[in-house]
Formats: sequence, C-alpha cells, structure tokens
Amino acid sequence: MGLKRRRLALVLFIFLWMFAPGLLSGAAAQSESEDILTALQHRYVDVTSLTADYTRVTSTPAMEGVFQTSAKHTASGLLMFKKPAELILSQAAPRTEKLVTDGRTVWWYIPEENVVHRYTNVDLHGELKPLLDFLGGLSGLEGHFTVKVTPAGTGEEKNHRLDLHRLQEGSGPARITVWFEPQDLKLVGFRLTSVMGETTDFSLSNVQFNPELEDGLFYFRIPPGAEVIDEEPAR
Repeated sequence: MGLKRRRLALVLFIFLWMFAPGLLSGAAAQSESEDILTALQHRYVDVTSLTADYTRVTSTPAMEGVFQTSAKHTASGLLMFKKPAELILSQAAPRTEKLVTDGRTVWWYIPEENVVHRYTNVDLHGELKPLLDFLGGLSGLEGHFTVKVTPAGTGEEKNHRLDLHRLQEGSGPARITVWFEPQDLKLVGFRLTSVMGETTDFSLSNVQFNPELEDGLFYFRIPPGAEVIDEEPAR
C-alpha cells in the first residue's frame, strides 16, 4: 500500500510542476538550452487542463542479497487533469481502479473489492510539499533541482528530454525526466525516479489541451454499499 501511495503522490507532483511556469522561467536563465525551456514555458503557460490515454510502467530494481529479479507492473487508462490540483486516473487494465482528487481529498476506488480509500490530508507523506508550494504561489522547486535539456537528435533521443535532479535529499522524486515532441512540444511522457531507484514511467497518447472539465468531475461520489477506509498520513 505504501509504495502505491507514494507513486500516486508523485503523479500529482509532476502535473503541478508541468503547469507551474515559475520553475521554467527560473531555470531558463541557467540552462544551456534556454531556447527550448523558453519555448516550453510559452507552450504551457496557458494550459489549464489536459486529458490523455496513458500506459504506466512501474519498476522496482532488484535488491542485492534479497531478491535476484526486478519487478515490473503495467497499467493503462485515462488521465484527466485540471489546474491547479484536480486529477483523475481512471485505470482500465489490468483491473479497474480510479484515483480522484479535488486538491483537498484523495479517493482511491477499487471496484473489485468495493473499497474506497480516502485521504483527507493530500500531503500524505510530505511528498506533495512542492505541490502545496505552487498552490501558495511560491516557486517552491527553484533552487532544489538542477535542470538539463537534451535536444531531439542528440544520441538516440527522438524527442526533447528535460531532466531534473534534486540537489539535496528531500521528499518527492529524486529525478524527473520529461519528454516532448520536437515539432509542437506536445507532452509525450515522463519518468519519476525515487531515491531507491524505483521508476514510474507514463507514456501518453491522444493528448488534448484545455478541454472543458467541470469541477464536479473531481469530486468522487462513493458507490452505495462500498466500504470506506479513512487512511492516516504516515508518521
């Protein structure tokens, strides 16, 4: 349960980062690929909502002396995001699950078990501190990550790649990698890497920018008869 909670928190984190122009503008002045960063800022500054089909692959590396093989899990579904912090992950495979947050409460529904896990504190493990910084109007990530751009055509890169590395140990991902199409800078996918080397890869398709998404979509209505488990933040 704890690992999945961490990964869900990281998903919220990356989308808040994507649509927070303060980080890009601050990083652009220091990056050797200023033109690409500036273009990304201009491309995404007016984006307030997004939908996409996703394939998610989570990978846990082998633990030397304990396990000899790594574990990989694949899931797919529909993603809907609305600024500043509303998110739906509607998973279709390998089993139906649904994660919904309105920025205050997180619901995680598993129809197969008829169970809803409810989190009333979004900052479950302190991993969403950067998200809360953005909501408060702060450039909370500036000074905490180094930024490197690898343009498309460099080595085997078919897309522009943006790498962010955390300067000091802290909550949230140790590294974030984001890929954009070189022609129109459309978001292709992203990777979140934890301190322990766990990775979560999202590949996106059918990306739509600024679709009309009503706020009511992001309030989860508990199905009749479902068991509701109120989860406490980790201490």
